[in-house]
Amino acid sequence: MFNGYLDDKDCYLRLERYFYDFFCLEIQANGIDVGKFKMPFYNTTFSNGIPFMDGNPIFSAKNEVNGQILRAVLDEDTHQFTSYHDKDLGCEFVIVGNLELLDNIKKQISEWIRAQ
Repeated sequence: MFNGYLDDKDCYLRLERYFYDFFCLEIQANGIDVGKFKMPFYNTTFSNGIPFMDGNPIFSAKNEVNGQILRAVLDEDTHQFTSYHDKDLGCEFVIVGNLELLDNIKKQISEWIRAQ
């Protein structure tokens, strides 16, 4: 569905939107106010508005109430799923996987949302 996202701007933007829509639906399903999140949290465009299109991050959000940050990274060079709390920031949860691991990434996002 999103194969070629790294080479196709429209496909990349659709994938970003897919994550955004998924996140919003999960928030609503958990009875959380979408307004308490800043999405995207990280800037993913150059100053001229052209997206980085590198998948880092493909999606980010910050809970403006408790300061917790979520960063989902797509890395096609990795073949395993990983997630961790950034030890330097302490408040950032990072999820890394390739497109084939999309279901794992979404599951981890859902778990992060439920912890909010």
